[in-house]
Amino acid sequence: MEISISELREMWESLFLHLEKKGISNVMLDIDYYWNVSPEQRYNPYEEPKEMDLGQLSEDLKNLREMIEQDRIIGYSLVWLSTLTRAVGEKVIG
Repeated sequence: MEISISELREMWESLFLHLEKKGISNVMLDIDYYWNVSPEQRYNPYEEPKEMDLGQLSEDLKNLREMIEQDRIIGYSLVWLSTLTRAVGEKVIG
């Protein structure tokens, strides 16, 4: 599967516009910690994950804010953004 960055950007913009049209400008997340599975285990549907560790939404947000503030953005920041958008998506279903 191949996907273009411009297509992903369009998807992000459409999804966030959808939330804004519904009047959602902030989301209160009453959760912080989540289970994290390594990529090797996450994308292997033939074996149940055996090792997990804890991630933290507030730490992911802190990392993103610092990177943007310091203009030191790296590709891995998409992983932190994905944990936050997943939590938001699960909170604002609809």
